[in-house]
Formats: sequence, C-alpha cells, structure tokens
Amino acid sequence: MYSTAFTRLRDRELAKSTKPFLAKGKSVKRCAQCQMAEYACMCPWRPVAESRMDFVLLLHRKELFKPTNTGRLIVDVFPETRAFLWNRLEAPQGLKAILEDPERDCFIVFPADGTENCARHVVRDLPQTSRQTTLILLDGTWKQCSRMIGLSRWLDKVPCLSLPETLVRSYSVRDSGRSHRFSTAEAAISCLLLGGEAEPADTLRHYFSVFNQHYLATRGCYLPEPGESHEALASRLRE
Repeated sequence: MYSTAFTRLRDRELAKSTKPFLAKGKSVKRCAQCQMAEYACMCPWRPVAESRMDFVLLLHRKELFKPTNTGRLIVDVFPETRAFLWNRLEAPQGLKAILEDPERDCFIVFPADGTENCARHVVRDLPQTSRQTTLILLDGTWKQCSRMIGLSRWLDKVPCLSLPETLVRSYSVRDSGRSHRFSTAEAAISCLLLGGEAEPADTLRHYFSVFNQHYLATRGCYLPEPGESHEALASRLRE
C-alpha cells in the first residue's frame, strides 16, 4: 500500500473515528490510494519531484477525508512533505520542532493582509538566505483556514507569505469565488514559481490537472480521456 505522511495521518484518524466519513458519491467504488473511482484511477501518473524548499501541511481534520483534497497531491509529488493535524491550543509536536529550528525560515502561506490577521508580518517574496525555506500550507476550506490562523496563538509569530494574484488559477473542482483564494495545490505551485523552481512547479501543475480531470470523471461517471498533462507525466516517469 502506498504510504505518505498524509495517508498515515488519515489512517490514524479513521481508526479513531466512531462513524465512517461518507463523501459525496459514496456509492462509487474508489481506489484506496488516489480516492478516485476505480475506472478513473490516477495512480499510474503519480510523479515525484524535488524542491529546494520544504512544504508542511497543516490540515483541518475534515479535509483529511475529502476526495477533493489537493494537499495530498503535494505530498505525492514531494514525498518529504510533512503533514500535521491542526490543534487550536498548541502546535503538534513535530511541527513545533520545525518552527523552533534556527536553521529554518518558516512562513504560513496565507493572504493575511486585508483580513482579521492584518497585524501579522507579511512578506510577498521569499528571502535569499542560507536557512531552509519552510512553507506551511493551511489545508481546509477558506473559512476553516481563516479560523485556523485566527485562533492559533502559537502561530502568531510566524510571518505570512501572501502570494501574487497573477499566479496559478486552474482549480475546476472547488471555486472559492475570490481571486486571492487558492486551493492548496495551487498555493504550492505558486510558491514554487515564486521561488524560481519552474520544473517542479510544472510537474505539480500537470499532476493537478490530471487530478481535476479524473475527479470530474469520477463525479460524472465517465472514463477520463488522457491529454497533454497525462503525456507530460508519463514522459517524466519514463525518464
């Protein structure tokens, strides 16, 4: 069974649940790994890439179980990505160590300016230092993420990275209706582009595109038709 920080976290939370999570389309027989319908499985196109920056997922619990979740795509492509469940009162133990590491520059990827979090220190570019750039991606709905950052006093001293609105916009499954609201995968793609890492950004972009196509095929009960992104990922896997 394919295992990542995301799948292990999801499995632990499922084991503690007293009732099963019933996603939309619960009658669909899904691939246990990618959560798509078995006839729309996207596992054969799962790529792996490398980045100079570290990603960390901080997830709202409900997001763990949604087939629409895009944070897991980041963990697929960048297997060293860590995943933690959000806690309002304190940082998860592993994340606390990351935040306190003097060799890291940590940022929360969130447009804090113009919101209730406007008192936070906000940056719009990634610093060029010898420390490891570590980007904390809040994974949930816009409302959930706003609460996560607004209620977590242990995050108060972590600066926010506000992404340019002109970067990636391609998510066709959930639309926030606001130009500055990215899906989690879009936020990661934008971070990579901002950091000058076009090749891994392109890999994640193609994987995200395949995800969109296969999810819509699952929802619409039809076979996905392979396209440009499928071929791009297949060629990377052949290398």
